[in-house]
Amino acid sequence: MKHISAVSFILAVSSVLAQTPNYGAAGRFSTAYRIEDIPGTTEIMSGSRIYYPDSSGVFPQSAVPAPIVVFGHGWQMGIDRYYSYAQHLASWGYVVCLPTISNPLINPEHDKRARLMVDAARWVSARDTIVGDRFYRKLDRWNWGFAGHSMGGGLSMLAADLFGLADTLRAAVAIHSPQTDPATRSANIRVPKLVLAGGVDNTAPWRDVRQAYWDSAPPPGTFAVIRGANHGYVMDYSYFWENGGTSQITREQHQLIIRRHMTAYFERYLQGDTSNWNFRYCFGDSIKGHPSMDSVEVRLPPVGAEERAEAGPGVMKLNPSVVRGMLRISRTKDTESEMDLLDPIGRRVVSLVPGDNDVTSIPPGVYFMCRPVRGVPKNLVSPSRVVIAR
Repeated sequence: MKHISAVSFILAVSSVLAQTPNYGAAGRFSTAYRIEDIPGTTEIMSGSRIYYPDSSGVFPQSAVPAPIVVFGHGWQMGIDRYYSYAQHLASWGYVVCLPTISNPLINPEHDKRARLMVDAARWVSARDTIVGDRFYRKLDRWNWGFAGHSMGGGLSMLAADLFGLADTLRAAVAIHSPQTDPATRSANIRVPKLVLAGGVDNTAPWRDVRQAYWDSAPPPGTFAVIRGANHGYVMDYSYFWENGGTSQITREQHQLIIRRHMTAYFERYLQGDTSNWNFRYCFGDSIKGHPSMDSVEVRLPPVGAEERAEAGPGVMKLNPSVVRGMLRISRTKDTESEMDLLDPIGRRVVSLVPGDNDVTSIPPGVYFMCRPVRGVPKNLVSPSRVVIAR
């Protein structure tokens, strides 16, 4: 009997582990890329790369609609230093653009370059409407994430500050990023944000990074210092004069830590993974108590949003229902009166009633439909993932 109990326990643990994603490992999709000259407001971003999920030359239907991530490169660094991150995110079902943004030596004009991040996202999203394009009707075109290293991370945060992207930008990630010029105002970074810094990074010292993007930033967000991490090992390759400090961890360890938490953040805010497992990597012990991390600070969303993570691992990872125009709700015992349509962080957008509901006035994006929660986590049962498209 004891032997059977032990076997049952092992099987139960194995079952749980099978349902908990390893954000640092490659996802379930193979990947490919295309090279494009992307027109921007102030320049053409020649030779930009766009990575995407691929199955023998076909965009896999199970990745549709794919959110868009723009990953910005560092100052005087080429996009080839960051291919691994783009490929990793594409394997998780994202379309990832690496724009070739110019690197001025004298006048940074980071506001213009932050605009180029937005231009790149808009250009990619427009492919969703072009008949014959590989991305035609494959993209979640108003569901963006910005990320980047050094200058690129600063551009991501500055774009969130300057350009009023509340209807498109769902999360931003800055990796070892010094302050921008003009300066980013952290109080204006209202999107969910992950700010990572290096413990021995003397190019972007962690206290300066914290002051630039975290001090006055509203929730939700996470700030963390990677122990023993320098500036250069963020990249796929670097020369010793670019490293900005002698790293105390390997490049592989450094990049794994970044992949793990960046992917968890994008899964939460672009793909709707509000599982307890995901919460741990964004806000909980898997980042606050991890031996690779130091000086971790978290700012949780308002009560009634992220607390719904307690609904259980993977509960929000459902196949999407893509709707245009009218959303039909059948009358069942779970929909006697109304349903709530929630955004990816749990804010109620509108109440729906059984029958036909006009959703044309709701911005395109990913939503979740469930019984009215009114701030009570236990009322969240069997949510349906809804993608509103145009």
